[in-house]
Amino acid sequence: MKKYWLILCVLFCTACVSVPEKIALPKDTRSVEFSSAKAPTTSIIGQKARWGGVIASVKNYADSTLLEIVNFPLTSSLRPKQGDETPGRFRLYFNGLLDPIIYKEGRSITAVGTVSDLEKGKIGEHEYNFPVLKDASVHLWKNVQRIDINLMQQPYRQYNDPFYWSRAHLNYNRPIIIRNTTPKSNTRSSNKTILPPLKKER
Repeated sequence: MKKYWLILCVLFCTACVSVPEKIALPKDTRSVEFSSAKAPTTSIIGQKARWGGVIASVKNYADSTLLEIVNFPLTSSLRPKQGDETPGRFRLYFNGLLDPIIYKEGRSITAVGTVSDLEKGKIGEHEYNFPVLKDASVHLWKNVQRIDINLMQQPYRQYNDPFYWSRAHLNYNRPIIIRNTTPKSNTRSSNKTILPPLKKER
């Protein structure tokens, strides 16, 4: 029975992973790898590629927009997975206006476009050859705030315990240690203040 439940869970999770229509590739179309575009050959120029990353800069022209993207690998949902290392940067040309207030530095983006030849440019003072996507379709990802909530449960305090309310507050009143933030002195005096245990309210 557990085996069938596991299969159903896998199928459900797979169904939940949907690809935004704007960055979906035609059936049987394989995306050009970013690593291959860093030294493009005539065989990949003009092919479709789907890359993603974080916006580093935006430049608006009369009828197009240039985005410089810090590349990161894509997850199964095609959202860029940020990390401490990047394979490099690429340039993306969009036909039309992308408002720099919305498509601003630091936002995550995934794009599908046509691989073009390298463009020479700079990152700061560093000379850099940018892989290029032309005629790109883009998907801007919403910012996701992750909040880690760590719950520390005290020993023998289970809410499903029928004796919880009778014994939960009887014990485990430990002293509270407050650490001073002032710099350490040359003396050996302790910089810790120990408060007595909290008394149980009656």
